[in-house]
Amino acid sequence: MPPWRPHHRHPHHHHGPPCAPPRRGTGVGWYLRARMRRRLFLAFAGAILTTGVVVTAVLSALSGAPTWRQEQTRALTFASGRFEAVWGDVPRRDELSRAVARDLDVDLTLSDPRGATLASFTPAGPTNVPACERPALSFDVAARGRVRVCTERHRSPRGARNSLIGLGAAVLVLWTVAGLVARRLTRPLTELVRVVQAIGEGKLESRMQLHRHDAGEVGAIAHAVNEMAERIERQIDEQRDLLAAVSHEIRSPLARLRFLLETLRDGDAAREKSLDEVDQEVGGIDALVGDLLAASRMDFGAREEVTLDAADVAARALERAGLDASLAAVEGGAGTFRGDATLVQAALGNLLGNARRHGGRVTALRVTRAGGAVRFAVDDDGPGFAAEDVPRAFEPFYQAKDARQRGGVGMGLALVARVAKAHGGGASAENLPGGGARVTVWFAG
Repeated sequence: MPPWRPHHRHPHHHHGPPCAPPRRGTGVGWYLRARMRRRLFLAFAGAILTTGVVVTAVLSALSGAPTWRQEQTRALTFASGRFEAVWGDVPRRDELSRAVARDLDVDLTLSDPRGATLASFTPAGPTNVPACERPALSFDVAARGRVRVCTERHRSPRGARNSLIGLGAAVLVLWTVAGLVARRLTRPLTELVRVVQAIGEGKLESRMQLHRHDAGEVGAIAHAVNEMAERIERQIDEQRDLLAAVSHEIRSPLARLRFLLETLRDGDAAREKSLDEVDQEVGGIDALVGDLLAASRMDFGAREEVTLDAADVAARALERAGLDASLAAVEGGAGTFRGDATLVQAALGNLLGNARRHGGRVTALRVTRAGGAVRFAVDDDGPGFAAEDVPRAFEPFYQAKDARQRGGVGMGLALVARVAKAHGGGASAENLPGGGARVTVWFAG
């Protein structure tokens, strides 16, 4: 927005960045909401795993093959029948038990209906030690006894480890594919966010980098953003050139007018009064042009920060305002600070001019250091601020009722606040207990 175009704002509106980036948080909820890439990644991974489970279940249901539980029931029924046929014949029963233990590589324990152990077998042969306390399988042999089958002794940990490795590898492959797909889909959006944020920070040369795969809606958005940035950059350049040219063209005739005013003074009281009024109006126009130039330096990022001595800055400001240097009250520890000399002088000049114009007389320019910042406070002996004017004193184009009668456009204190903010500081206004007002501006040290 050009600095000369008024922008009316509600006094209670927040003037911060319109779309600040989300703050970093913690927890699963923040992780899922923080980036679209993460949400797509988890969605793709979940979809792939769910699809695998559903396909497996559907194929199993359509194939008509018995389930694992059905197969286990059939095997136990078959084994129970085989043992029932030879249970009363001990040699045949033991021979069957040895064959089962050897061929299936399991341990067997045979017991009677009361639970007493009748015999135990391992793949190596009979043993006096029961197979295990917690069998993997067990089945009744009619009402004549029970057979317990144990697999723990011969279970190899390598099989479980291999299963876990295989499962982990499958999950890793699936999640890698999901991550690559999510990154591919969100890369243009991430680039768009980066470019838009850079443009918002004033880096108008930022552009979206398009790739041959960026087509469709994403490609159209990228082209639109790049064209928008080019138009904005071109308009800002044109405004900068126009402002510099207009300011130069205005200040040149102003200087000549002031020279002519000085040559026209001949002692006539009426003429002197008229010339004083003309000189005052010319001074007001000159001050307005200075404010526009200072605002444009901040709008276009043309600040040049150097190390400034606080006492010297105060002395120069009083000298340029035509005030006595004795008005400066500098504490010994004020020291130096970093700032743009032109903008800092413009801010102090506005404070001093505002105090003379609306406060009657400047009584002091106090320079202190507090909280790591250098503070400049201008005191006057005027009527002070009305209660409703204090919170709005630094709003652009806001003028108190009595100030409107004295002319001006309400840019002075607004410019002071902008300069202070650009230097990491701020500004405040207050009424003094004994009468008068104090307006303070501070710059980060």
